[in-house]
Amino acid sequence: MRKLIFTVLFLIPAMLFANGAREDDGRVHITWWHSNSGVIGEASDQLVEDFNEGIGAQEGIVVEAIYQGSANDTLTKLRTVAQGDDVSQLPDLVQLDATGVVDMAGNRHLYYMEDLAADQGDDLSFALDHALESMRYQGKVIGLPFNASTLLFYYNKTLFDSLGLEPPRTLDDLTAMAPSLIQRDSSGNVTRYAIASVPTTYELCSFIGMQHGLSYITDMANGHEGTPTRTVFEEEGTLKAFLVKWQELYATGGLNNLTSGVSAEFAAGRTASMLASTSNLTSVLEAIDGRFELGVASVPMVDEEATGGVNLSGGALFTFHKDAQTERAVWIFTKYLTSAEAQLQWHIATGYLPVNKATYEMEEYQAHCEANPLFAVASSQLLASNPMVTGLWIPNAYQVYYSFQSNIRAMLEEGGDVDATVERMAHEIDGYLDDFHRQNGD
Repeated sequence: MRKLIFTVLFLIPAMLFANGAREDDGRVHITWWHSNSGVIGEASDQLVEDFNEGIGAQEGIVVEAIYQGSANDTLTKLRTVAQGDDVSQLPDLVQLDATGVVDMAGNRHLYYMEDLAADQGDDLSFALDHALESMRYQGKVIGLPFNASTLLFYYNKTLFDSLGLEPPRTLDDLTAMAPSLIQRDSSGNVTRYAIASVPTTYELCSFIGMQHGLSYITDMANGHEGTPTRTVFEEEGTLKAFLVKWQELYATGGLNNLTSGVSAEFAAGRTASMLASTSNLTSVLEAIDGRFELGVASVPMVDEEATGGVNLSGGALFTFHKDAQTERAVWIFTKYLTSAEAQLQWHIATGYLPVNKATYEMEEYQAHCEANPLFAVASSQLLASNPMVTGLWIPNAYQVYYSFQSNIRAMLEEGGDVDATVERMAHEIDGYLDDFHRQNGD
């Protein structure tokens, strides 16, 4: 594969941020900002190269993929250039993770993907309903998922098999098997936990979202119908239902309240299971390096009525209003990236879930899943989930994240009351939302 030459962008000079400048070769040049690196970066490089040599060459389009650092770095640079009125300073296409969605929803230059497709005489009917709902804001799809993922239950299959255990279907199942998974040294210290996790926003979008077939953390459908004004998990009893089960799991002694390094502990055999994104699958397999057989399964249900499944997460593609030539080129490239064939290539190389419905019907996809059954679990889980179970779009996202993390950990380690913990979290997060609306004159 020929290497693409990437330009590292800094905040100055401004000309470095310019979008698809027309060169004298008669082709339309567009820029794509992304945060893909390592194996994932190589996979996205290949997609760009294939496009430029294939459809791009036929259509007179050249894509320059520009690595901008982490997803947060990309968002920070985008915020800087989006403050002005000159859209030429904005990239033609940008890939952002969930933390950037709130910025995009309020960006006055944003060209909704649903509108771009319609203006190009096309539509988004090729995409999974889960993908469309994950990016729907006030009734319209504002971006198009690309590096899509879900939450998964990872477990040490070698250990589970030796104990005659199947992966847990519910949290009650996990609690029941936890004592068997714990290992202690001669002094009674735990050397292997059943699971390591402190749930935050990512996990709670699923654990709350799955309840009663569909539930939300906040009003406004988790922010997809507008900026949230308050939490609803207290009045609906969904956070309490989860925390009661989580507290029972902790009482077994098998839950390790780790907030970082969970994958490393799992790979080293010091925890028997963990919750992590499907996007971690390749790296976890590499970290285990054959020490034990890896198993993956659907996220355990909170209870038997929690049938909603998990939400689609990961990252999405966004674009902005530009000139007609650029907009046409952006749509052709975006349609290529999310095509059945490109999504198959992307899935095989990275483990991210295909967002194109047709990919799942391809013989090549089915053959890949048969040869690599672990990669098929996430897809099966997603397709069985309610598409309306969505991620949380909320201002003060980091404050909310740490409110969940710190309060849940404190409740467990200090023997706190579940009702008091739920009330405290609702009060904190509602306060953050009140502050946001007051500062923005709402």
